[in-house]
This record gives sequence, structure tokens and C-alpha cells, in this order.
Amino acid sequence: MRMLARLGITRIPVAVGRETPLSGNNAFPDAFRADTDTFWTPFTNLPDQALETVARRSAAQLLVDTINKSPKPVEILMTGSATNIAEALTLDPRITKKISRLQIMGGAVFIPGNLREHLDPILKQNQVSEFNIWTDPVAAQKVFSAGLPIYLTPLDATNQIGFTRADQAAWKATGTPESILASQFLNYALTKISGNDPLIPNPAWDLVAAINLSEPSFCPETPLHIEVNTNGKPKINQGQTVAIPNQPPNTNVCLNPSLANLPFTSQELFSDKAKPSTARRKSKV
Repeated sequence: MRMLARLGITRIPVAVGRETPLSGNNAFPDAFRADTDTFWTPFTNLPDQALETVARRSAAQLLVDTINKSPKPVEILMTGSATNIAEALTLDPRITKKISRLQIMGGAVFIPGNLREHLDPILKQNQVSEFNIWTDPVAAQKVFSAGLPIYLTPLDATNQIGFTRADQAAWKATGTPESILASQFLNYALTKISGNDPLIPNPAWDLVAAINLSEPSFCPETPLHIEVNTNGKPKINQGQTVAIPNQPPNTNVCLNPSLANLPFTSQELFSDKAKPSTARRKSKV
């Protein structure tokens, strides 16, 4: 809410999501959450007070209400666990007919996952899973099996995209409240995650999924049948996103994105040249 206040934006409801997965006790490591809890201070700064209050409804109920009130089908960008979406589907399964696109950042389909990159000696044994799906695999499987028009941006895609110090400088120079905040986020990512190495760009994972949602030309779609491993052990293969051959596709998967496919450069991402496309591809599944 304080971030929206910094951007001068009101009338966007924000609700609190569930704190635990639908099943099990997987969670993002505390080391990942520490900087999030401080909103990436000192790289960013926020006003002391929000302009509005948090919604009294749960995140799942807010999703249901927003979708049902919309005069036209809605598009959803999911950049965390599937818990809130899964709970919304439980509250009102009919919302599936009012969702035109569910864009998910998560999973690793044909490449290793990112749990293996964690310092925890137990978690890093899991070579195949990605954190967003792993934190609530039961919820993820519920979402993938709900008959939704799903578009998946997995690590297969985000590993191919990188943002640099040149992008950070250009976003800052764009000068809008959103571009300046984005430049601060990227500064954090390049410094803390990429080790301040000029030769190591940062994939800004969620941003790649957002581009995939707004720009139809960004990535060709590969229809696949995706299942989530819910029965494996957390430290071995629980949460793995598995492509099942010879099954009807339930997901459009981005495997080969390219910034070269866009009508603007990565440095122009927050400029007037980057207008969201009004042309939308039809779901292939």
C-alpha cells in the first residue's frame, strides 16, 4: 500500500493472502524474505503512510469478487505461489469461465530448477523444482488441472533474458515514478543477486512474465500438458513441473523468448514506446 502511495496510485484494492500452503509446510527461505520484508531498503524508499487501507477481504475473495464484477474476461499475472488462485477456485469454480489468461512465472520444464542454488544443504538437493511452484505444489496442481487458459513463463524462458546496468540507467532516466522504482529494484537485483558483476545480468524473473503477458510477439507458445509432482519429497522432486507426452495440452509454455521480438528495446521498457499490445493471441489449449 505504501508503494502505491509512492506512485500516487489509488483505488487498487490490495488484500492479504494465506500464510501457509494448502498442504505441507514448504516456504520461501527466511534469507529470501528478509529484504522483501524491508521493501529492499536501502535500494528503495517508501512514504511513511499509505493513502488507503488494506482490504478486509482475503486475497482469494478479492480475486473472486474482482473477476465476477468485471464486464469482460480478465487476465491475471501470477508471480508467486498458486495458493491464492487455488483458494479462489475453491470459493467459486465458475470464475474459470471469466479468466481469459493466467500468466504464471514459475516452474522449470526442461532444465534444472532453482532450489539447487540455495545454500541450505537440504533444499539444494532438489535439482528439479522452482521456488514459486515448490512452495505450494498442491495448489499449483489444482490450478494446472482447472481448465484455465494458462501461459507459463518458466526458468527455461527467464534464464535466456537478462537486464543490465545500462537498462537500470535508462529506466531511471525515463523519469516516471514507475520507471524510477523499477530501476531501484534492478539495482538491488544486480547488486545483491548478480553480485555486482557487470558480466552477469539479472533475469528479473517476474518482469519477463509480465512482458510475456503484455506482448504477444515476445515468445512463441509451445502447448504442453504440465503436471506438478505433489507426492515426491520436498528435498528431491516435490514441486517439479513435468511435461507429460501424448496428453492433451493444458498449458502454453514459453521456451524461447527474445527481447529482439519486441517493437522497443529493453532500455525503453518503461518509456512511451512500450505500449501494451491490444492484439491478443487466442489460447491454444
